[in-house]
Amino acid sequence: MPSPGRGLPRLVRGAVLAVFCLLMSMGAHVAAGGRPPLSPGLLLCAGLLAVICVAAADRRRGFAGIVAVAGVSQVVFHLLSAGGEHGGSPVATPGATMVLTHVVATVVIGAALACGERLVWSLASLCGVVRALRLVRCCPPPGPAPAAAAFAAPRPVRRWILARSGPAWRGPPVLSN
Repeated sequence: MPSPGRGLPRLVRGAVLAVFCLLMSMGAHVAAGGRPPLSPGLLLCAGLLAVICVAAADRRRGFAGIVAVAGVSQVVFHLLSAGGEHGGSPVATPGATMVLTHVVATVVIGAALACGERLVWSLASLCGVVRALRLVRCCPPPGPAPAAAAFAAPRPVRRWILARSGPAWRGPPVLSN
């Protein structure tokens, strides 16, 4: 498994955060009695949010980072979706119930995604450990140490092994025993 901070896992993690932020905001808007707010501005902001979320997925994000992204996206998407409902005015004053609902939804989604982040990064670490164990298992253990005799001093040559006939012995005189 590649690192969750690179490649396809990073793209998927960032896209999941962006989709949850968008669906949470649009779902809350529709649940409150509004129409699904599909406007060019909303689609542009959704694309920008996706790029930001994928860029932020380069490393493990905790609860606070996820809640911050989800909270800011809630405000932006609320203003975009409420602008169409209130005569084109981008300023719509939310009631206490709406604010509380957005806060609770942001905290719940943030907690769920933070647990998902921990799970993904833990699985990536576990895969690395398993890969290392396989590598260790595939390598044969080292054989027994070479015998100590191989490193012993060479034995002296015995005189009786040398040929008795042939050319005269040339070299230093042999010490008599």
